[in-house]
Amino acid sequence: MKQRKYCKPLAVSILTLAMSASGLFAELRLYLANRHDDTLARYDLDEASGDLTLRQTLKLEGQPAPMCVSPDERVLYVAQRKAEKVTALAISPKDGSLKVIAETDLPGKGGACYVSTDRSGRFLLSAYYAAGKVTVHRLNKNGAVGKGALQTVVTEQKAHCILTDYQNRLALVPHTGPNAVYQFRFDAKTGKLSPAKPAKHLPKETLSPRHVAFHPNEKFVYVVNEGSSSVTACRLKADAIHPIHTLSTLPKGFAERNSCADVEVHPSGKFLYCSNRGHDSIAMFTIDQKTARLTAIGQSATEEMPRSFNVDPTGKFLVAAGLRANKVTVYRIDQGTGKLKPLKTYETGKGPTWVQILKQKQDG
Repeated sequence: MKQRKYCKPLAVSILTLAMSASGLFAELRLYLANRHDDTLARYDLDEASGDLTLRQTLKLEGQPAPMCVSPDERVLYVAQRKAEKVTALAISPKDGSLKVIAETDLPGKGGACYVSTDRSGRFLLSAYYAAGKVTVHRLNKNGAVGKGALQTVVTEQKAHCILTDYQNRLALVPHTGPNAVYQFRFDAKTGKLSPAKPAKHLPKETLSPRHVAFHPNEKFVYVVNEGSSSVTACRLKADAIHPIHTLSTLPKGFAERNSCADVEVHPSGKFLYCSNRGHDSIAMFTIDQKTARLTAIGQSATEEMPRSFNVDPTGKFLVAAGLRANKVTVYRIDQGTGKLKPLKTYETGKGPTWVQILKQKQDG
């Protein structure tokens, strides 16, 4: 893809000078797990142009894949599926560079396919696709994952994600095979999970729920459905999800093989994105702020097999990884329409599987 050049707007230049004078800078950092060559890459993401600059590559044995960042943005957690471990890495407040803190076992056939911290940053929650379970681990003061799970809950095979809502009271665990979303009450003091009422959301249709994304208004949640290539808009009520409607992520007339992977809500809460593997695109939607309903606004082409993508915390850019292409593409997000404009594509390590972006403030 041809690189596009941009001139830095005057307003951005003035803002940069002001931040420099105050000694405070904000930088976008992008972390990319390449599972097929066991590497973890760190990039700077230019907030004006969207350009990526590779700054660091670490070897991380055992197929690094799912990642998450602690709420205070001081620690990056990377699960290694083949090794059945998770590594905690300290994030330098100066430049975003990474340094290993500790490695902890996450035993379970096939390893953890998804990891997240609770909203307080005191616990690590993990979902296991092949083992059919979820676990909770305490996080130590230095950021390391405590040895031995505080709790292990057996669910069913193909548990694909675990994420707490913004109030840190509800944890959702979608399962693709059983066609269910397990619902747990989460105790933020103890880290313990207990069945919500109902303990499962069972879609009336065979949807294969895979990942979830919470809306910043704390009232809506969206479930991307792997096998049915669709996304379901839901309301949160009484510790349970209540579906409103389900829309296809594909254009009309597309009949080839496809499956969905990831879903994210834009930081503004106005837009939603899902990845299509097969059609090889990011499906784009607008969100009705009153009803949670979605309106499809098209698809933007990606590199082959977009398993993971991430919207940066400023909401300016979306970065999608083509797992089979060994490439990532940076898109600019139109703040009025939510549509994506491709800027540049970059070669990566082998098998880019997980993208994680943070905005880091630092003293200059």
